[in-house]
Formats: sequence, C-alpha cells, structure tokens
Amino acid sequence: MNTCGTIDCEAEAQDKYLCGKHTRYLQTELNKIPELLEDLFITMAKLDHTAPQRSEGGGGLSTGSAMPLRYGALELRQALGLWTHSNAEKLAQDHRAGNFLPMLSKLISDATDCIDNPPEVRVITTCRCGGQVVTEEPKPEDGKPDTGNCEICDEYYEQTAAMTRFRIHRATPEALRTRDAIKWIRDNAGISIKSTDIWNWQREGKITPTNRQEGSREHPTYNVADILKAHYLNVEKNRRATNF
Repeated sequence: MNTCGTIDCEAEAQDKYLCGKHTRYLQTELNKIPELLEDLFITMAKLDHTAPQRSEGGGGLSTGSAMPLRYGALELRQALGLWTHSNAEKLAQDHRAGNFLPMLSKLISDATDCIDNPPEVRVITTCRCGGQVVTEEPKPEDGKPDTGNCEICDEYYEQTAAMTRFRIHRATPEALRTRDAIKWIRDNAGISIKSTDIWNWQREGKITPTNRQEGSREHPTYNVADILKAHYLNVEKNRRATNF
C-alpha cells in the first residue's frame, strides 16, 4: 500500500503514488492546457499588429509586420505541450507523481501571467543584417548592458550607453553648418530641431563649434552627434518640447 507522494498529504494511494483527491486535482490542471496553448500562441505571435510604427508623411501609422516573436510565451507553450496527451490516472502510477502537480501548476500560473500581462518588446539597436535587435526584459540599471537578439538572424547583442554613444559619434557627420545639420537630423533621425536650439545650446556650453579656431566670418560647424546628445539631455529633463 502506497502513500500519496504529494507534500503534506499522507492519504492512502493503494497501488499508485497519488491519492484520489490529488489525482482529480492533477486532471483538472491537465484540462486547462488546450485553451492555454491557444492563448499562448496568440501572445507568442502577437498577431494584433499593435506595435507602434514610425510615422510616414501625413502622420498616419504604417501597416508593417507584427511585433517580434515573444520567446517567453514560446517556451511556455513548448513546456505545456509535453503534457497535452497526459492522463492523471496514468501519471499517478509513476513513482515521481508527487512532483507532477506542483510542477504543472507552476507552468500554468506562469502561462496565465504571460497571457494576462504580455511583456513589452523593446528595440535596443539595429543588427548588421538590418533587422531590429529586440528584448522582452525591462530596461537595465545605469551602467549595465541591454541585451537582446535580432528578430531576423537571431544574433545576440549587448548594448551599453557607452557603445551607443560611440556608434552615434562614428556614424554622424562631424562638421556641418547649422542648417545642414538640422536637415541631416530631420532626414536621418526623424527629429525636428530648430536653429535657435543649437544657438542656445552653444551659448550654454552644451555644444562647441568644430571650427571655432577659424576666422570669425566662418559659419560655425557642429558635430551632429553633439547636437543629438544635447537634444536628448534636454528631452529627458523636460526642458523643451520635441517635434517628431
């Protein structure tokens, strides 16, 4: 005669390893799986196209592809799928049966949380292949890397603030006059910055002309990365509104 293998249960299980009560509980959990698998698929694929798209022309939203695959939902769906054709009476005959109920209950709880509160998918950088590097993890604390995988080639990236600044400096022009810098930023970053902003940031010492050693008649030129850095600092401090 066996005793129920569930923690804190000493009921008789006869020739099995789960008592009748916990076998019924296990079957109740198993019955939840088919519907959860469907809900997890919807969450996993994010089929509702709710991702914010970049504004084009008249300001409307473009109709692009759905948000990237949610790997947390995918993993939970795969784990629950292993239980799909299971039967509690048969599982109760396994000597490990006492662990099955808490194990399955935890999976179901995690799946329910994933469906009710789908994670935010953040884009942290652009991959060398042109795809977006995405993550479901929250933004890390200052100084810690932001990590993610490319949604196209799955390449892994670690992105830090220092690396981002280096990439911006390397990719942006270093000596453009005010009006040319404004046009470059508008065309390439989709951000509208006014000439008065640049003049004010120079006056406040936030940016410095790259040709300040030349004659006074020369139009000042600026490193575009310096302008963008000043812009983002002012946005974060809510010191000015931005036009996108």
